[in-house]
Amino acid sequence: MFFIGSGALCYQAVDFALHAGHRVDGVYCPPGDATGKRLERRGVKVTAGERPGEDLPALLVQTADGVVFSINNAHLLPDELLRCGPRFFNIHNGLVQRYRGIAEVCIFAALCRGEARYGATLHELLPGQKVDTGPVVAQLDFDIGADAGFADVMHQSLATCQRLFEQQLAGILAGGVRPVAVTMEGSAFSYRSLSGLIAACDDPLRLARASRLGPYAGFFKRLSAALAEPR
Repeated sequence: MFFIGSGALCYQAVDFALHAGHRVDGVYCPPGDATGKRLERRGVKVTAGERPGEDLPALLVQTADGVVFSINNAHLLPDELLRCGPRFFNIHNGLVQRYRGIAEVCIFAALCRGEARYGATLHELLPGQKVDTGPVVAQLDFDIGADAGFADVMHQSLATCQRLFEQQLAGILAGGVRPVAVTMEGSAFSYRSLSGLIAACDDPLRLARASRLGPYAGFFKRLSAALAEPR
């Protein structure tokens, strides 16, 4: 199998696959990503790049089981790449029926809207789809605590993403999963959505919880800066 992604979530997925005895043919990471360097030290073949459509077709020829995972991957994969042979699967931080797009904005939106539950989705990537609209393999969800803030939900959702990957990996590699289409509401969330979400949130406590980035403030600098702007 092959991985496209970055950060701790991608590293943990590769680490689980290796410990489970599966073959990892390679990982495609952004240049300078710490995950790539850690995996290289473990003997994993790592390619650094920012043009997956150009770089990956030649690399994926070497994928023995024909499976590619996109985990914490910031790139939109072009249709030509998705048609090159392997099956592509993505782990999305959010329940795609309502929360698609940039993960941190999805969590902010869910808290602004007062959602009681959040979760993660494993879905297949197919040509011709909009962001995070592929057929769903599996989902896991969890309760959002009454006083949970952004940092709490982000922490729990990342753990849920990892657990979802671990639960479904063997079935995907065995070809035993049958993704199903689900009904999608609204549009995918991006940073352009923030002003509208803030304006629509008529509960100051909800907005305060959604803005409580905690240790993630330094990681999501764009979100932190946007929330610091005068309203």
